[in-house]
Amino acid sequence: MRALVGAAAAAALLAGVAHGQTPPRPRPDADEYALGGAAPGGPESLVLKPYPGAPWKRITDKQSARGWIHEQVPASHADTDYSEMLTDQAFVANRGADPAGFLRTVYAQVGGACDGAKVSGPTPRTEGGVRVAYGIVRCGTQRGERFGVHIFYKVIDGQAALYSISWEMRVPPSSDGDLLSFPKGHEAEVAALLRAESQADRYLSDQVYLCGGRSTDARCASR
Repeated sequence: MRALVGAAAAAALLAGVAHGQTPPRPRPDADEYALGGAAPGGPESLVLKPYPGAPWKRITDKQSARGWIHEQVPASHADTDYSEMLTDQAFVANRGADPAGFLRTVYAQVGGACDGAKVSGPTPRTEGGVRVAYGIVRCGTQRGERFGVHIFYKVIDGQAALYSISWEMRVPPSSDGDLLSFPKGHEAEVAALLRAESQADRYLSDQVYLCGGRSTDARCASR
């Protein structure tokens, strides 16, 4: 579904995005993106460790003074035919916003894109002195498509921007996002989906974080 982020915020970001700019240089052990800005801890940067398992590739890399959007899919998949996607976005205009409130705005718009949509959270936390929120959208059937989508979110309140990171996976269509609708005999696929979702949850919690700015995250010392 190309992760739902809130139509107004996404439109504002993409309207100012420039194409063909030199992408930020990834670190050998992680992708690290910065908008800059003076802060006690130095320039603020969003860190995303490599996603576990087989290699991934970036299919979208757009940025401007308003923020950025990056999208990754498994390297073995075509750019337009994928089962999973990892998206990270920065919204400069939303810096200082409550991450949980941002997710509630996303949730309010889910019904326009999905049938049988269900949500979990938002769950607010503090990580490294920075406000974050986690949430899940389970889209029973994406409108105009023959599949549903489960999306796991992490939103981070940075000093330079508000950051939204999401992992999504396509699932068989269902009238209720809380119910999996796999055909009989596909139990292995159900188990694989549950493992993938557990891995995504751990990844967002453990491998995605903010450094610099107001962050005091201990993970930044080893990056």
